[in-house]
Amino acid sequence: MQIFHDKTALLVIDMQKAFVEPGAAHCIAGAKATVPACAQVIQEARAAGAPVFWIRRQYRADGSDVEFTRKEAWRKGGGTMAPGSTGLNSEELAEGLTAAPSDYQVLKPRWSGFFGTELDLLLRRLQIETVVLIGTTTPNCVRTTCYDAIALDYETIIIEKCCSSQTEEIQRANMEDMERIGAKIIRE
Repeated sequence: MQIFHDKTALLVIDMQKAFVEPGAAHCIAGAKATVPACAQVIQEARAAGAPVFWIRRQYRADGSDVEFTRKEAWRKGGGTMAPGSTGLNSEELAEGLTAAPSDYQVLKPRWSGFFGTELDLLLRRLQIETVVLIGTTTPNCVRTTCYDAIALDYETIIIEKCCSSQTEEIQRANMEDMERIGAKIIRE
């Protein structure tokens, strides 16, 4: 199925070691298994000429910008996702994923890729009408980005095999909810 065209962008959400690697402070149980599918979709987007946006989380080294719901995990992880960090709890992309020089990097302060970022401005300047979402975690960052994209009138597509949640039940329920509000879910 060809989903990428000249008005489509791929948003890769939080596919960083601190969220993907087993044992990391913020690890999502199903995230590591999605890396090969994510890499394939990223390659397809690039081949079609669609811009790739890496929507990433990064926290100040002092933790002053960590949301209160993650503060304890941030502390236990030794101050996760600090600028320039490497290793298990870092901001680095997950093993098997590589950003190209032409890709866009968007740092987000909270769950949604749109909240407090330049994402909407960049997409509009590129005349993007459709966003394709992949990444982790489905009930938090993927879902809030989906809702904001729809609220901003972007056609929104989510590739289920490239998204992850802590459990299959959470994944299923969130995919169904996003579909009910108008997102197109690709389930192949």
